[in-house]
Amino acid sequence: MGGPPGSVGPDGPQTPGRQPSPGRRWALIAVAFGCIAMLLLVIGGGVLYLTLQRGGGPDSTAAPSDPESTSTQPPEADFSTDPAESTFVGISPLDTVEGDADDVWAVMANNPLTTGSLPDVSSCEIPETPVEQSVEELQATLDAANDCLDFLWSSASSDRGLPWDGPSVQVYTYPDIPSSPCEPDTFEEDFPRVCNPDFTIYWPAGYGTGAEQTDPAAVPGAYAWDLSYQYMNTLTWNSSLAFYFNALDEKLADDPERAEEAWRRYNLQMRCLAAASTMQLPAEAQPTPEMIETLLDESTWPTEDEPHSLEPASRVHWLTVGLESDGDVAQCNTWLAPSDQVA
Repeated sequence: MGGPPGSVGPDGPQTPGRQPSPGRRWALIAVAFGCIAMLLLVIGGGVLYLTLQRGGGPDSTAAPSDPESTSTQPPEADFSTDPAESTFVGISPLDTVEGDADDVWAVMANNPLTTGSLPDVSSCEIPETPVEQSVEELQATLDAANDCLDFLWSSASSDRGLPWDGPSVQVYTYPDIPSSPCEPDTFEEDFPRVCNPDFTIYWPAGYGTGAEQTDPAAVPGAYAWDLSYQYMNTLTWNSSLAFYFNALDEKLADDPERAEEAWRRYNLQMRCLAAASTMQLPAEAQPTPEMIETLLDESTWPTEDEPHSLEPASRVHWLTVGLESDGDVAQCNTWLAPSDQVA
């Protein structure tokens, strides 16, 4: 499942493509995959703050240096800050991406998140959760889902020589905005705030498809589904993919039609990856067949009222690809897909 075109602000990219409200029953489907943002990015200027804030961590240089960080950076990884044209290397928000739009497009189509497979998570013990949760019950559910997804993406990042600084989740009751490095006016009642300076996902109580379930057995998997999309923010930040996309968006400033297409490809890729990651969890932590059926119904997705939009058929296509990918991330490479699949 924060909306985009994907530039980088003082606390990092937000998920690429905030979820629209698909009717009352699914009004809070945020991660039928947005973005990311997703997916997947609400952004502005002020990147210098990041460099000062993290002192070289993935908020600024792709190689974490926070002494309390548990990030993974294998010695074989190349994190040069002088990326060659059409070649992926880890970069920071302040680095200049060389080459033209075609070169950066090629990087997006051929980077570590477009090859290989995601690991299976053999154990994911999310506690039983009632359909009406207290803040404490919701926190416990999200903490457990977070542990599962953190393990998955930590392993997947290590396999690819990418750094990983996993997020924590903090449930709060809006409008009691928690203290954080992110500006209070960027918090919303009906959408999580992914705050990259402190690697925390601030989750407003009452948000998510988990809050819409009527069957207690469906609640844990629904929240894991919701959280998997919010993870796309952290994934693209740690991996530098958000910064490459930001550079691509800037290089396409004089070609708005192609810039819009790039946004759709990025957004749909994040939705697909989030769906793929969810299905690597054990069955009890996955969305129920009934929930998946609803998510794959084009009528679930209304016309968006945001600057960018996705056709319901495109959403459903890439969600289906992710759900059926068996963890093969190459199947989520939207940058190589025909244009009619990314409308």
